[in-house]
Amino acid sequence: MPKKIYKVIQWSSGNVGKASIRGIKNRSDLDLVGLIVSDKNKNGLDAGTIAGIDSIGVEASTDIENVLSTKADCVNYTPLASLRLGEDPDLDKKNIIMLLRKGFNVVTTVGFLYPKAFGEDFANEIEDACIEGGVSLHGTGIAPGWLSDLMPLTMSGMSEEVNEVVVTESSEFSYYPSEEIVFDTMLMGKSLDQYNQEAGRYENWLGGLFKEAIYLIADGIGSKIINVNESIDLITAEQDYKIAAGVVEKGKISGQRRKWIGNCEDGTKIIQETIWRAHPDAAPEWEEPVGMCVEVKGKPNMKIDFSHDWNDDPLVSTALHGIHAIPLVCEASPGFKSFLDLPLISSKFN
Repeated sequence: MPKKIYKVIQWSSGNVGKASIRGIKNRSDLDLVGLIVSDKNKNGLDAGTIAGIDSIGVEASTDIENVLSTKADCVNYTPLASLRLGEDPDLDKKNIIMLLRKGFNVVTTVGFLYPKAFGEDFANEIEDACIEGGVSLHGTGIAPGWLSDLMPLTMSGMSEEVNEVVVTESSEFSYYPSEEIVFDTMLMGKSLDQYNQEAGRYENWLGGLFKEAIYLIADGIGSKIINVNESIDLITAEQDYKIAAGVVEKGKISGQRRKWIGNCEDGTKIIQETIWRAHPDAAPEWEEPVGMCVEVKGKPNMKIDFSHDWNDDPLVSTALHGIHAIPLVCEASPGFKSFLDLPLISSKFN
């Protein structure tokens, strides 16, 4: 029986988009048939050239409608999240619902890991669009996503009882060269007044991602969330810090610590925590080492620590976990599909 080939349209050509193009090219069961870009300078360029590989015969286009006239099984939707950046916070939701209604399966890295976290109306709107188009939607990522969601769920499969799930991410961004990400998106280097003026949209976006992880884990272990408590602690720099993205001036934000605690009806707690520093010397009072820690407390107690160098290119991993999910999503029944609904996602290049 001939192998089924899934035709894919890639939406975006940033770091995750470029890795996605390479990932599609490397899988023998995927065929790139279109590339949507926002940068006019990329219009007409070959997708392979944009991704840093040999030409593959697919031209990038800023004409969304024209690209979507191409017959395809799936759109891999990976732009920067509109909830955080851009004029319309709801643009991603509008685009994804449009794609679903047009009959495209969608895999995305902008969120949508578990729409139930945003309420019944939001989840139903997504589900209705899937049913209308006869297709599926899957949201993925690395943290939240693979590490924050799948790891604790996998560990829970070895438990007699689960009382608490704790995922802690401790990262420093002095090496990260993107001013857009570190200063504009994360709001490092801002004054506290600037942060208070700009943070509403940021916190809404970030909190949404980690709440999705909490609700997903709760359903995965058979618990029910009552509420989610949030806390944030901001630290300002005691001196100027020169980092790859620019300079964090003395008195400006150099550390951010957030915790989301999901309280369940059965007493279980599901905790997601992020500890972010703009420089290794920022916030010395926070003693947690750089890295990730996943704990499942109960019987037995389990803990896995990931060192700061556990993954030397998380953007590639973000992209590829989505790419490797495409055949599974295309073969799934219509509807939203989380990690709880799909088989194991693994690489398959031949």
